[in-house]
Amino acid sequence: MTNGQGAGGQRIRSLMTRGVMVPLKFTLGTSAAIVKAVPLLLVDLLNEDGVTGRAYTFCYRPSGAVAISAHLFEAVDLLKGRDSTPFDVTQTLSRQFALLGVTGTVRMALSLLDMAMWDAIAQMQRVPLSSLLGSGPKSLRAYDSRGLGLMEPDRLAEEVQTLLESGLGAVKLRLGYPSLSEDLAALNAVRKSISRGDVAIMVDYNQALTSTEAIRRGRELEKEGIYWLEEPIAHEDHEASAAVARELRVPLQIGENFNGPEGLLHAISVQRRAIT
Repeated sequence: MTNGQGAGGQRIRSLMTRGVMVPLKFTLGTSAAIVKAVPLLLVDLLNEDGVTGRAYTFCYRPSGAVAISAHLFEAVDLLKGRDSTPFDVTQTLSRQFALLGVTGTVRMALSLLDMAMWDAIAQMQRVPLSSLLGSGPKSLRAYDSRGLGLMEPDRLAEEVQTLLESGLGAVKLRLGYPSLSEDLAALNAVRKSISRGDVAIMVDYNQALTSTEAIRRGRELEKEGIYWLEEPIAHEDHEASAAVARELRVPLQIGENFNGPEGLLHAISVQRRAIT
């Protein structure tokens, strides 16, 4: 049932979207930008059974929310009056939007629709969505995915203490300072400010490095016991990511920028070729 073919059909009645700008308690500095607020698009998808499936996404820019919402309303107009499963909808809309390009805001719109439909199905079957997809609820180590931004070491130390007060079991540190020594100084400041020994530290470069520099910095960072190294290079260069991964012991984290299942399958294919 995980591909949606076995999920019960539903008829979409209406759609409501709301764009909101959410201020951050802490300014997020990454190697790419300074973020003080995040634009979100909230989606309510009502079906003929009276069940509302919900989803939301981070739109990067306010204009992204406008574009995604427009795609969603057009997609829903194409689906009204017909029984649809998530699998059917993906196949139908991917074809309808093919010439426009099923990437970027179109992909985000179709993904929101898919999530909202699955949410409605889980409600109608009165089971957690994780169980509907073949797994089950379980505990996971939580962390603030916003992460600790690029800032002075003393400010990092203060912010990580505030984050851990909420009971988080891990923290993510944004790196990408001009030099490796500055990256290490930031990591050491965070580690020294953590009093508990069970807190994992992940690092994220937001695609700031070349492959050569990713290997050089990764070798030093893995000595410090980081949990993973996230997107050190351009996200779409899977061949280079596989080459970097072969040179390091620390897990290389990619995937948040995959363009649908095709992106995942391509990354897996490249990795398989790299290890055979």
